[in-house]
Amino acid sequence: MILCSILSIDFLAIKFRRMKNSIIKNTAQLLKLAHFDVLFQYKQGFYLVYAILTAVYLLLLFYLPETVRPEVAAYLILSDTSVLGMVFVGALVLLEKQQNVLQSLFITPMKLSTYIFSKAISLTLIATLVSSAIGFIPGAMLDRCLSMLASVILCSLFFTFLGLGVSSRANTLNEYFGGILLAGLVMVVPLALFFIHPVLSMIFPINAAVTLLITPATQQTLVSNIAGISVLICWNIVAYRYAMSQFNKNIIHK
Repeated sequence: MILCSILSIDFLAIKFRRMKNSIIKNTAQLLKLAHFDVLFQYKQGFYLVYAILTAVYLLLLFYLPETVRPEVAAYLILSDTSVLGMVFVGALVLLEKQQNVLQSLFITPMKLSTYIFSKAISLTLIATLVSSAIGFIPGAMLDRCLSMLASVILCSLFFTFLGLGVSSRANTLNEYFGGILLAGLVMVVPLALFFIHPVLSMIFPINAAVTLLITPATQQTLVSNIAGISVLICWNIVAYRYAMSQFNKNIIHK
């Protein structure tokens, strides 16, 4: 009995060490690939484009009255994290397709999930930097910085996963834009419900993101913030699984 207990403990210890080593290895691989993606995006001029757009947005916000800055800043942040993020991720994947990078990449031991998360992390980093500048420099969202950052990060991840899934099926920019236009309509149409029934509309990702962005700190509650973040996390899981299934279907097992 004692011998069985010792063997069981040893088995669990070995399994734990293997799991720990695997997590460390996968995390190191993810960080390395994300670092490469950031450098690649920088060389391709992504950061320059975002810097120019941010400067234009800031000039616009500084010329507006302080009373309307939060609403305008929320719109700019939301359009930046969704529309531009989806456009850039599509351009990245299509470029890698043309250069046969994906075919070579998935021959290696690297996991598909590592590739997906690397793209999501690198593009979310840009979105977070730009959104922070738009929200904080003009002082439009200093009172709701935590909810704004949560909304930006989760919204950017969601639209990046969605863009990755759509781009895996497309071979040209026209095909990709057609796909994200349809996906965008499906995601944006529920915004109309936000003005009719704000609470019910929270089940949709775009509405949850809007609520976290535009609600002043004095009107926010812990329950509403947790609800909005939970909705976005759930939609992120759905979008991630969609991206994984589309890549498996259209690229890896094609």
